[in-house]
Amino acid sequence: MLPMVPKFFGQYLLEKDVLSKDQLVKAINYQKSKILKLGEIAVERGYITEKQAAKINNEQKRTDMRFGDLAVNMGMLTEEQLEEIITIQKNNHVYLGEAIVACGFMNQESVDRELGHFKKEQTAIPTVEVMIEEDIPNKSSVETMVDLTGKLLLRVGDLQSKTGRLTITQEPVKNLGAMSVIDFKGSISCRYILNVSWDVGHQIAKRTFKKDDLPFDKELILDTVAEFVNVVCGNVRSKIIEDGKTLDIDPPYNYLDDKDATVPPRANEAIVIVPFYTPIGNLEVAVGYPK
Repeated sequence: MLPMVPKFFGQYLLEKDVLSKDQLVKAINYQKSKILKLGEIAVERGYITEKQAAKINNEQKRTDMRFGDLAVNMGMLTEEQLEEIITIQKNNHVYLGEAIVACGFMNQESVDRELGHFKKEQTAIPTVEVMIEEDIPNKSSVETMVDLTGKLLLRVGDLQSKTGRLTITQEPVKNLGAMSVIDFKGSISCRYILNVSWDVGHQIAKRTFKKDDLPFDKELILDTVAEFVNVVCGNVRSKIIEDGKTLDIDPPYNYLDDKDATVPPRANEAIVIVPFYTPIGNLEVAVGYPK
């Protein structure tokens, strides 16, 4: 039996053929349309202006801080105001199950039944922290790369994610669709590899260009994924040099699955692979390091 992996409720319903992919996408879009962003709430309450909200959003591109924490840090919100708007956001949250019912794809009884089965299955899966706690080289740097990838995936691609059990290999890595790589040089010598499915890559491109109807173009998606990798690794570098280390990064180089179905390790290189699971597709963060 294959080991269970962390997944989202939507993935679970897809795998059970309870929902079609088109229905899931529509339900997710409905859910997102009902979500109030912290910045929108803060503007609506009169705590900040739209110009200030835009300034906070722009500053987020240079840091891994969340909108609310950054707004407080920049002196635009008080702790009390932040707490208030977070409460408002939570009270207005629409769960996927509610969205599925609202779209007419399932009734409430069916959603409750499947949700119960889903939760029971997921309780058997170790937590993310347990999965990452393994003896690997440059462990803290790998954790930083994984952490920042997840945060920026949410911020840039509007994608929630869960991580699975890491593996270490010296075998060629299967290309999930689009793969972008950056080399780190200095106190730490390794390469960061982002390996995304086309669904995930397309979503990152849609959100980057702010166009939900963005045509599917592999070259455009690959270029956007490479720019995303630039942002991730720039943030990783900033985090690591805070500890007094020296670190430089090279420009990204890319692989398309049409041309490179697998990407081999370098000579005497081991590769740590951490899988990520999102509601619409999967990806991997891999870190190659000299043995």
